[in-house]
Amino acid sequence: MTTINVDIAILGAGMTGASLVHLLRPALAQGLTIALLDRQALQWQGDVQSRPPSFDGRATALSFGTQQLLDRLGVWSTVASSACAIEHIQVSDQQRFGQTHLHASEQGVEALGYVIENAQLGAGLLNPLRNLSGVQCLAPSAVDHVQMNEQGAYLRLNDGRTVQATLLVMADGGRSPLAQQLGITYQRQSYGTHALVTQVESLQAHDGWAYERFSREGPIAFLPLSSHQYAVVWTLNNDVVDDVLALDDATFLARLQQQIGHRVGRLQSVGERLSYPLALVTSTEQVRRSLVLLGNAAHSLHPVAGQGFNLAMRDCARLAEHILDQVRRGGQVGDLAMLQRYQQAQASDQRNTIAASDVLPKLFASDRGLLALARDGGLIAMSALPTARRLFARHAMGLGQKATQIG
Repeated sequence: MTTINVDIAILGAGMTGASLVHLLRPALAQGLTIALLDRQALQWQGDVQSRPPSFDGRATALSFGTQQLLDRLGVWSTVASSACAIEHIQVSDQQRFGQTHLHASEQGVEALGYVIENAQLGAGLLNPLRNLSGVQCLAPSAVDHVQMNEQGAYLRLNDGRTVQATLLVMADGGRSPLAQQLGITYQRQSYGTHALVTQVESLQAHDGWAYERFSREGPIAFLPLSSHQYAVVWTLNNDVVDDVLALDDATFLARLQQQIGHRVGRLQSVGERLSYPLALVTSTEQVRRSLVLLGNAAHSLHPVAGQGFNLAMRDCARLAEHILDQVRRGGQVGDLAMLQRYQQAQASDQRNTIAASDVLPKLFASDRGLLALARDGGLIAMSALPTARRLFARHAMGLGQKATQIG
């Protein structure tokens, strides 16, 4: 039986796990070794249709801060042609007077953020790892058992091999079964809703506009893709989502048009429709000696503000910063004190981002008069006050916290 010894084992070659490898390249140059594991085979060809592991037909909104970090890592140049810039954002409240607009030009940037299909971003993240020195990609490999020992973490794979790592990074998705195997529990707050995701095409070009509309049926986000296409995230109550999924295309488009209005132009076609349940899920622990949880394994957020992956990316960058400092000092990458310093450094960012993503859908779902009036008043005040727009825009752009020096 072969045992592979590495400094860091990363479970999950999705966007979070692959991003962490890129962020750790300065440490790789100093001799750090990594094993990247995934249950599915890795597709190195970059073919969008092959869909790398953990990447599906959905799209992700990248904040300006995330794009800047990907640029520093050299990843952005490989995916930029597939991304669409968000130059303007309209936030509105259906059948009420409150709305506000954000513009990249007002913030002095080319874009407030970018939208990219997960498959395209996945290929850009994974392809450079194929021959990266110090990285072993073990895929397809399922981890049957994980055990913490004196040296760190001991993993038994389904092909008979074992991995001994000083630090185990779990980035294997929400409610990680292996984390639960180690006794880590999760707090889950269901929203009683599903996210319906799809892509639509309009007769009218989007011109870089993104739309966030709050309605009684739930928030709707229209994110620009190609010139006339949008990625759509529509939050629907559990008791209606199956009925909406079952609608024929024409009826579905008519219902969606009624919710978003005609600001996006007339909708003329729709792609595959998928749905998944929405809940705020947080792990009760994120770090132990030789163990850290990242991405959805640590926290799964409501998609209303589009901050899930952006928060995970900031977590990865902060963790990589602490690991690199530890390597330069000659310390152990599984050191508990170092991992606790990382968690403390990210605590405020995580707390604020999770709270904002949790409060927004609840705030805009309420029809109570005073709350609705205050909500619309806030949107109008933001529209009238440049300082308020700037603060809101900085949060949306992922610039509300100290940047890392990685990259």
